Amino acid sequence: NPNAGFGESGRVVEALLAKAQRRGIALHAGAQVTKLLADGTRITGVETASGERFNGGHVVVAAGAWTQVLVPELAASMVATGHPVFHLKPANPELFAPPNFVVFTADVANTGWYGFPLHPRAGVVKIANHGVGVRLHPEHDPRVVTAQDEADLRAFLAQTFPALVEAPIVYTRRCLYCDTVDEHFWIDRHPTLAGLTVSAGGSGHGFKFAPLLGALAADAVEGKPNPWLPKFRWRGPSDMTSGQEAARFHG
Repeated sequence: NPNAGFGESGRVVEALLAKAQRRGIALHAGAQVTKLLADGTRITGVETASGERFNGGHVVVAAGAWTQVLVPELAASMVATGHPVFHLKPANPELFAPPNFVVFTADVANTGWYGFPLHPRAGVVKIANHGVGVRLHPEHDPRVVTAQDEADLRAFLAQTFPALVEAPIVYTRRCLYCDTVDEHFWIDRHPTLAGLTVSAGGSGHGFKFAPLLGALAADAVEGKPNPWLPKFRWRGPSDMTSGQEAARFHG
């Protein structure tokens, strides 16, 4: 598809933040929320690691992999998982630049591998795995790629992109997911705590749906009907079947 492309997540988030500021939203960069404030069964605000408090009539927790840290009762319904990401420096960059090389998923349901063409500024090829990942705590566990992860990547490259087999890896990380049991979003008001809405459960595809999720969360907060919200309602583990997203490797 000559009209296709990809969005750089960091730059997209920067653009969204700038748009929010233009609309009068106050941003508190670097403020780490550590707990919710409550008055009986009503959530009244949040407290940060520095002890600063922000009060409001309604709190929306959209904390990704940290959601179950702030809302512990969700720990049985969603977990944080980490997935390997690699940036490789090809010896022959032109082979991996558009239009010769495009965004790809390599039989992703059976391998998990996907990637992007040569980055126009950094000169790297990004390849990652959308699979089972490893469970981790977003605050305490190291988010490092293992030697086995690299070996799995090299084996995949040998079969698929031989020109990248010997390419040096210049950067690695683990991409954090907020995985729900059924791999569906979780966008709903808390059933027993007034003034609290959770918008989470990206399960590896939250960023791709970013243009839509804000409106869904707003409808949940305002109690407006939305045909999609019943699918993403507050639910218990017994309400969910194990997620089998078609475009994800499940082992």
